[in-house]
Amino acid sequence: MPSTFMGLNISYSGLVASNASLNTTANNIANIETDGYSRQIINQSASAAMRAFASYGCIGAGVDTLGAERVRDIYYDEKYWNNNSKLGEYDKKQYYCAIIESYLRDERGTNEIKGFTTIFSEFHSAMDSLSNHTDETNYALEFIGKAGNLCEYFNILYNNFQKMQTDINDEIKIKVDEINSAAQQIALLNKQINMVEANGTAVANDLRDKRDLLIDQLSAVVDVQCEERPVKDITGDETNTNEYIVSIAGGQTLVFGNDYRQLECVPRKDWQKANQNDVDGLFDVKWTDSDNDLGLNASNVRGELKGLYEMRDGNNDEAFHGKISDVNRMDKTVTVRTTEGYLNDISKSTLPLNNGQVMLSGELYYYDSYSFETDEDGNTYYTFKLSEDKSKNPSIPTSDIVGNTARVGEQVNYQGIPYYLEQMNEWVRDYAYHFNEIYGVENATDYNGNTHEGDIFFTGDNTVNGGQYSLKGTSVNDKRYDTSSGNGYFMLTAGNFNVEKSIQNDASTLATHTGEVDGVAKYDIIDNLKDLSTNKDRMTFRGNNAQSFLICLMGDSGLNAQSANNFQEIYANIEESIANSRYSVSGVDSDEEAANMIKFQNAYSLASKMISVLNNCYDRLITQTGV
Repeated sequence: MPSTFMGLNISYSGLVASNASLNTTANNIANIETDGYSRQIINQSASAAMRAFASYGCIGAGVDTLGAERVRDIYYDEKYWNNNSKLGEYDKKQYYCAIIESYLRDERGTNEIKGFTTIFSEFHSAMDSLSNHTDETNYALEFIGKAGNLCEYFNILYNNFQKMQTDINDEIKIKVDEINSAAQQIALLNKQINMVEANGTAVANDLRDKRDLLIDQLSAVVDVQCEERPVKDITGDETNTNEYIVSIAGGQTLVFGNDYRQLECVPRKDWQKANQNDVDGLFDVKWTDSDNDLGLNASNVRGELKGLYEMRDGNNDEAFHGKISDVNRMDKTVTVRTTEGYLNDISKSTLPLNNGQVMLSGELYYYDSYSFETDEDGNTYYTFKLSEDKSKNPSIPTSDIVGNTARVGEQVNYQGIPYYLEQMNEWVRDYAYHFNEIYGVENATDYNGNTHEGDIFFTGDNTVNGGQYSLKGTSVNDKRYDTSSGNGYFMLTAGNFNVEKSIQNDASTLATHTGEVDGVAKYDIIDNLKDLSTNKDRMTFRGNNAQSFLICLMGDSGLNAQSANNFQEIYANIEESIANSRYSVSGVDSDEEAANMIKFQNAYSLASKMISVLNNCYDRLITQTGV
C-alpha cells in the first residue's frame, strides 16, 4: 500500500524539478552574450512506479531530476573546426597578398605612386633625351640619375619584401605561442573535468564549454582533430573519467588527457638558409620533446600557420633538387645532377651562395661553396664543397648514396616571398648583363674619346666587404660558375643592384658610341640600349620584353590575391552557415528562454498549489478525524 504522504513527495519532486529548470533558464539568460557558452537544460525522467496492491495496480512516484546538461552537437563542432582551419589559412594569404599588391602598385594621376613602369619609363625617356643632346653632360647626369632611381626602386622593393618576411616570421612565433598556451590550458581543463565528473553524478558543463572554446580558437591557427574516449580500469570496465585527445597538423598529438606537448621556434643559423635571399633567423617549428619538425609543408596541414608558412617560404615549387651523381671523399665534394629547366639557368637560381646546407639521401650536410656546370649535352651539375667543420659535418657521405636524391630547402608550391625575390633577381641579372653587354661593346667610347670596351654600367654593391662586385668578363649564361670566386652576375640581387661608381662620380666617362661613324648614328650604344627595353631578340623575361617586368609580377600577385579573396569568401560563408546551425542547437535564444521561464514558472506554481491542496487534506485527516 502506498504511503499516506506519497502525494506530498510527488509534488515535492515536481517542485524541485521546476525550480532546477528555472535556475537553469536564469543561467542561460545570464550567459546569453558569453562566448562559447552552450545552452543548458535539465534532464528529468519519471520516477520508478510503485506497485500498489489494489485494483489500480502501479501508480507514479513523481519525477527524478537527473542534472543539468549542455546542448551540443559534435557533428557541427567538427565541421566548424575543419572549415575554420581553411578560413584561417586564406585570411592570412588574403592579408599579405594585398600588401604585395600595394608594393607593386604603379598609379598615375592625382594620387601618383611611382612603380616600376613609371620609373622605367622615366629611365627610358632619359635615354631618349641623351641621344638627342649628345654633347651636353647634364643629360648624361640625368640619365645616370634615372638609372640610379631604377636601382633604388629594386633596392626598396627587395627590402620591403624582406621586411614582410621578417614580420611573417615573427607572427609564426606568436601563433606557436598560442598553440602552446592552448595545449596547456586544455590539459588543465581535462584534469578539472575528470575531477568533477569522477563520481558519475555531475557534468562539468562550463569547463567543457571553456575547452571547446579553446579548440575553436586553436582550429583557426592549425587544423585540429579531437577524440574523447572513456578510461577503463584494470578489469576492463569503464570509469566515469575520459581521455581527451587533441591532434594537430595532420594528426600529431598535442594533448593526451592531462599531458601536453610543446612546440618551439628554432631560428635558422646563417648557414641554414633555404633560399639565397631569406632573412636571417627564420624559424623552423619543432616539437620540444622529439626535435622533429612540425611539417608545415605537408598537404594535409591547414590554418593560419600554414598560410604564414607558405607566404614566408613559398618558392613556386622551385627549390633545388636532383640526383647524386658522384661523391669524392678525398676532395669532400658531392656532385648533383639536375633536370629541371629553372635549375639550368644560374640567373634563376635561389641557392644560398656560401655556407648553406644540402640534404643528401635524407641526411643534412653543410657546404662552404658550390660550382655549377652545364656540359655539351645540356646536363647540369652542381658540385658542393662540403664543410670540414666537424660540428657541422661529423662525417662525409660515402659513394653508397650515388643515385639517391638531393635537395636544398623545401619545395613549397605557392608563390610566396622567395618567389617574388627570385623573379626580381632574375630580371635584374638578365637586364644588367644584356645592358652591360651593349654598353661595353667593342670600341665603346665616351665623350672624351676614351675607350670603355668590356666595361660595365650596372653592377652590385658588396655589402659584406665593401665596394662593388666585378662583373667584367663574366656572363649570366656562363656554362661554368663557382661561388667561391665571389664575383659574377649570380652575386647581383635586387637588393644590391646599382650603377657603377666610376660612372656616378664622373658622367663624362659614360660610353655613348663605338666611334665608327659620325653624326646622329655616332651614338649607337644609346640607341641599342633603348632597343633593349622592347626588343625580345635582345632580352626576354618570361616570354615578354624587358619593360614587361611589372606586368608579369602584377599578374602573379593579382591571381594570388584573387584566389585568396575567393577562397576566403567561400570559407567565410561556409563558416557563417555552420555557425548558424551550431547556434540553432547550442545557442541561447532570448525568446525561447522567455517562453521556458513562463512554462517552468507555471509548473512551479502548480507543484506549489498541489502541496497546498495536500496540506489541507492532511490537516483534515490528522486534526479533524479520529477520537
